[in-house]
Amino acid sequence: MNGELYINTRLVDIDQSIPFPLTFNISDIKDISSRKGNKSKTIKIPGTLRNHQLFTSVFLLTSTEKISTTTSGIVNFDPSIKAACQYYNNGLLEFNGIAQLMECNLNDGVWSFEITMVSDTIDYIASLKKIKVNELDFSEYAHYLTLADQQETWNGLNQINGVSTSIKTGANWDGIGYYYGLIDYGYSRPTPDTFAVDNIPLQVFVYGILEKIFEFAGITWSSNFLESQRFKRLLLAYYGGALPTIKPVDSLNDSATTTENNNAGGFIINGITSSQNYQGTQDPFLPAINFFDNYDATIVTDPSSQVIGTNPLKFRASSTGLFQVQYAGTHDIDFTLPIGVSLYCEYNVSLITKKNNIVIATDQVYSGLLNMGIMPVATTTFSFTTSRTINMLINDELTFEIKLYRNEGQIFGAPSAPQTFTQTVTSTGATLDVIKSQQALTPGSAVSVASFLPDMTCDVFLKGIITAFNLYLKPDANNATILEIEPLSDFYNSSLDALEWSYLLDSSKEIKVTPTINFAAKNYNFEFETEDDYWNTKYNNEFSEQYGSFVLSSQSQYATETTTMKLPFSQHPLAVIDKTNLIVPRSYQINFDEFGNGQVVLKKGKSFIVQLGEMREGKWKHRDEFGTDFPQSVYAYVGHLDDIDAPTFDLNFGVPKVVYYAATIYTNNNLYAYHETFIKEIVSRFGKLLTCYLMIDSDIINKLDFRNLINIDGVVYRLQKINDYDSGKGQSTMVELIRILEGENEEEPQFRITEDDDFRITEELIFANYRIIE
Repeated sequence: MNGELYINTRLVDIDQSIPFPLTFNISDIKDISSRKGNKSKTIKIPGTLRNHQLFTSVFLLTSTEKISTTTSGIVNFDPSIKAACQYYNNGLLEFNGIAQLMECNLNDGVWSFEITMVSDTIDYIASLKKIKVNELDFSEYAHYLTLADQQETWNGLNQINGVSTSIKTGANWDGIGYYYGLIDYGYSRPTPDTFAVDNIPLQVFVYGILEKIFEFAGITWSSNFLESQRFKRLLLAYYGGALPTIKPVDSLNDSATTTENNNAGGFIINGITSSQNYQGTQDPFLPAINFFDNYDATIVTDPSSQVIGTNPLKFRASSTGLFQVQYAGTHDIDFTLPIGVSLYCEYNVSLITKKNNIVIATDQVYSGLLNMGIMPVATTTFSFTTSRTINMLINDELTFEIKLYRNEGQIFGAPSAPQTFTQTVTSTGATLDVIKSQQALTPGSAVSVASFLPDMTCDVFLKGIITAFNLYLKPDANNATILEIEPLSDFYNSSLDALEWSYLLDSSKEIKVTPTINFAAKNYNFEFETEDDYWNTKYNNEFSEQYGSFVLSSQSQYATETTTMKLPFSQHPLAVIDKTNLIVPRSYQINFDEFGNGQVVLKKGKSFIVQLGEMREGKWKHRDEFGTDFPQSVYAYVGHLDDIDAPTFDLNFGVPKVVYYAATIYTNNNLYAYHETFIKEIVSRFGKLLTCYLMIDSDIINKLDFRNLINIDGVVYRLQKINDYDSGKGQSTMVELIRILEGENEEEPQFRITEDDDFRITEELIFANYRIIE
């Protein structure tokens, strides 16, 4: 075997005799809600000098004694650091992901390191737990709560950095910005058909939210589906309840401002490091390093006494809401080198924000390049400004650190003996302010888009979109920062192009065929977040099921478990507004007294997703910010159907048993369509899981693409898992494959689903059990 492991593009010494098992996944038949990624088991790396120097640079190992070829004195490392890694066998790439140092072990005077490697996709999604959707920066979309700003969205315009800008390309929506579709939240109105500007909360395009989430994670996507009009017309609607209102006086009272203090030595950071040498050479270098220091402050203003410590600064919120952390000012950075020595390296300074002692953001505030020609003392002054939106609850605490990162630097003109280098960061006038965001949502006032977004972490939001459309994410083979994203229903290549793997079958080992229904759950529930507003409660009371949900029974006599595919979003029925011809989503509560009289009550619920439809005929009045009514003959329709009169797609999982408006047609093309094929392959009596051993080699792993279907002895399968592949061992590897039930070849059909096996609701069944409530 000729295996090579690279971490941060540098070669790692590995023991060729030690197992190097890699597992490649796409899904789990036992849990269809999960998305597996490629990973390794724990891999032991020998503690050679090269590896010690590499891990010192990458994982910030520190030692107390000089490192020889066999021993080291490691005392610390940063387990949170994740570094890019690639594994090659005979020159062919077999794994591309990230590596994390888990343990350092000393045995008989010799150190070894234990690392794990995982798919980039898993790491990106995990990083999104740190930020909430309403903490994303939508400041460029600030506008005013006016009739003009609302109505221009119907024509495909947004205020972007204060300029009316198109968010459409021809007839197609770009999927960015905000929109003012008509939704009835139960706000008090003079007449049923009158909506004032403060009765219409905005919606935010889902595509644009994802763009900002991916930008935060430092990734992009390649996707036909995400670029489709079906997806770009999706909007995240406001969750309901009273509109958020924080007046300027409230903002001032709940904010605090500070100036940055240097330490007793006159610096924020004063770091000293020593040079090292590459293995087998005398070329000196400075290892990469991080220096940290708490943000120390002097209070300038603190009306509500929320600053409970200044060295370091600790801010404890006395109210709930969105806060802006604003860090601005000037710093001096000094690098001091020995006489006659020059250095080339890059560096940057970041603000680390912790909420309740958990890092939620690391924002780079400036960066620089130390050029070999600037010697022996290099001083650079940086002016900077940065801000970060943070969602705070009462008694949440914020603390801050300043981090100086210097990457590995090449030294010139230095002797082989270790040389000492000093780097300092000095504040020459910087401030850090925690400002409560204004949200005075009254007619004519400024509107912050983030005020209408949910208190939901970005990983939950992304997983919700993945679940809704049964998406599969995989890093691009040539660039791990690009995720290829498609629904599984569109992900696979044609069965006519299935790869011929019959010749790889190891007949000397067990071949097992298991009916997939053995792994099936008793029921598969597709549902939304529970809502108890008036219309959802009305539907649930009548039919004992959630509006828009769908339940499929596997008919398995032995299954006892239930698999639930639940979105983090709610759903809202479409209903006619009394005394109008307006059909809109309606979200409010009605409280009844002892005489049966009802009163509309505002209801704060969960955010929900709607489709942007065409302007629809309907008479109503739009009241502007000055109280003047403007009669309208059409309204901006949004809802779970793409079109009320001729629907082609529904954001429900199932067809509702009733609708609350006069309907002539409905559609059974909904979210379940993205899951149907794969559910059938599990619950059908023809479904089979093939477990066998194949002689897989480096060339196959290098070209591995789960899109390709696999042909073994004339039967076509989906590849599900390659388990513990150990390259170069010359042994067969266990694989799991799911037999497909429908292929494109009509002349040589695969196993077909009979009528008894077809669990899809047909149009005939829909209208046989369908009624309308007007």
